[in-house]
Amino acid sequence: MNQQHFFPVFNSMEKDKREHDFLNTTALEYFGIKYLFPYQRLVITNILEAAEVEGFAPQLGRNTVTGEMEKYDTNPYQIVILPTGAGKSLCFMLPVPLIDGITLVIFPLLSLIADQARRLIENNFSPSILRGGQSKAERGKIWNDVKTGKSKIILSNPETLLQHDVLEKLKTLQIKHLVIDEMHIVSEWGDTFRPSYLEINRIYKEADIDIVTAFTATASEAILSRVKEILFPDVSPLLITADPDRPNIRYRVLHTISKKYDLFNLSSTCSRPILVFCRSRTSTELTARYLRQRLNEKNIFFYHAGLSKEEKKETEKWFYNSSDGILAATCAYGMGVDKQNIRTVIHLDPSPSVEAYLQESGRAGRDRQEAEAVSLISDSDFTDTYRMDNPVLKQRYLDFLHALTNDRACRRVSLLKLLGVTNENCSGCDVCNKELQKEISGFSALSGFVKKHSRKTALREAVLTLSGKRYPEVYLNGYYHSRFYGALCSWTEEEVKEGIIELIKEGIISIPKHGPYKNLLIYHRKKMRDD
Repeated sequence: MNQQHFFPVFNSMEKDKREHDFLNTTALEYFGIKYLFPYQRLVITNILEAAEVEGFAPQLGRNTVTGEMEKYDTNPYQIVILPTGAGKSLCFMLPVPLIDGITLVIFPLLSLIADQARRLIENNFSPSILRGGQSKAERGKIWNDVKTGKSKIILSNPETLLQHDVLEKLKTLQIKHLVIDEMHIVSEWGDTFRPSYLEINRIYKEADIDIVTAFTATASEAILSRVKEILFPDVSPLLITADPDRPNIRYRVLHTISKKYDLFNLSSTCSRPILVFCRSRTSTELTARYLRQRLNEKNIFFYHAGLSKEEKKETEKWFYNSSDGILAATCAYGMGVDKQNIRTVIHLDPSPSVEAYLQESGRAGRDRQEAEAVSLISDSDFTDTYRMDNPVLKQRYLDFLHALTNDRACRRVSLLKLLGVTNENCSGCDVCNKELQKEISGFSALSGFVKKHSRKTALREAVLTLSGKRYPEVYLNGYYHSRFYGALCSWTEEEVKEGIIELIKEGIISIPKHGPYKNLLIYHRKKMRDD
C-alpha cells in the first residue's frame, strides 16, 4: 500500500488557500466545526479529488512524451486509521453534499447505524437506513428518496446489501462512494461468524462504485494485510494513518483475585460516567445486577447485541444523557456510539486483541478531557484461551495480554508497539507515573488464612471467617479468635469465594474431592506473581 503523509502537497499557494477556505467553510456550514485536522483534510481531499468535485478535480498535466494535456490518475481507494474520537465520521460525512452521487456506508451493528443517523439528522441531512425486515413500502420509499435526491446517504450492513434484490437495485443507482466503518471487523468477524464481510468487494464491483474508503481506529499489520486481501484484492489503496495514541487517557492495570470486589471498588471511586466492558452478554447482565445491589444504585444498566431494537435505543439514549451512570456492555457498544464524556472505561475481561482494546478503551474521553482506562487482570486470564481454536488468534490475545500487563515497561508504549507504532512519550500510565498497585486486594489475607489453617478448613468456613460473619461454624472452630477473622469484612461472601476460586485456578490452593482431606482447603505455596 502507498503510504501518504498527513499534509497534502499542493502545486501552488493559491490552491492551498482555496482548498483550505473551502473545506473549513463547508465544515462550519454543515457541521458547525471551525477547524479540520490535517489528517481529516487529507482524507476528505482524496475523496473529493477521486469524485472530481469542482475545485478538487485532478490537475491537468502535460505528458512529457507526447506534449499533450492529460489527467493524472488518482487513487480512489483508502484505508484510514484514525484513533477513536479523531473525527473519522466527518471524513465521509463532509463530502456527502459535495459529491455528485450517493454515499453508501456499511456498519457492523444496527446501533451504529442509528447513532450515525441521529448525527446526520441533527445536521439537517436525510439519511436512508437500509436493513433487514423492511416492508415493500418502506423499501419503496428509500429507493424513491435516493432517486429524487432527497437522500444522498444510505446507511446499511453487508448482509442486507448482499441480498439479491437489494444488490440489483444498487446497480441502478448512482452510488459514488462506498464507506466501510470499523474495517477491522472485516478480518475479525468475516473469518468467523459474519462471512458477508468477506464479500464486500462484490458490492462495490457489481454496483460499479468508484470510490471506496475503509475506516478504523486501530489495526496491526496482520489486520491490514487481511483487510487489503478481502476489500482490495486487485488494487493498492492509500494508507492514511494518525497516531493511535490518545494522550488524554491514562492506562492502569489492576492484578486481581476478585474482579467483583475490585470492580465495586473502582465503581465507587473512579470518575463517571463509567463504561464496563464484559466478555459475554450474560456477563453484562450479571455485572449490572451485581453493581446495582452492591452500590445500592439504580443508575446502572447493561447493553449487548441480544437486546431488542427498542431496548438498545432506550439504553443508548439513557447513557448518552447520563452524567453519572454505569453501563456494562459487550463490544457491541465499543464501536462508535457517540458519547463524548465517558470518564472511565473498565475492562472486566481482557479484549481479544490490542486492536479491540484500543478501540474499546478509546470510548473514554472523546471530549478530549482527562479519562482513564483500567483493566482488571487475573492470572487465569492468561490460561483462559480454551475458546480460541485458531492459533493465530490465541497468539494475538496472549501478545496483547503480555504487553498490557508488563509492569516493567510503559503500558502505552507496549500497546502501541504491537501496532508497529513507535512512541517513546507517555502522557499517563501507572508504570510511568510510578503508581503501580502495591499489593493485590485480598491476596495476603486469603493465602495467609489458608496457609495457617491448611487441611483444617472447608470453603464455607473460610468465607465466613474472612468476611467476619457470626455463624456457628466460625465459633465452634474458634476462628473468631484468628487474626484473619474479618480481614475481608468489606468484601461480600460472594467476593471472598471468588478470590478463593481464583487461587485454586492459580494452583496456590486446592480442594481435594477424595481422600482424608476431602473438601478441605490445602495451601501449596505462595506463587510469585510473575510466574
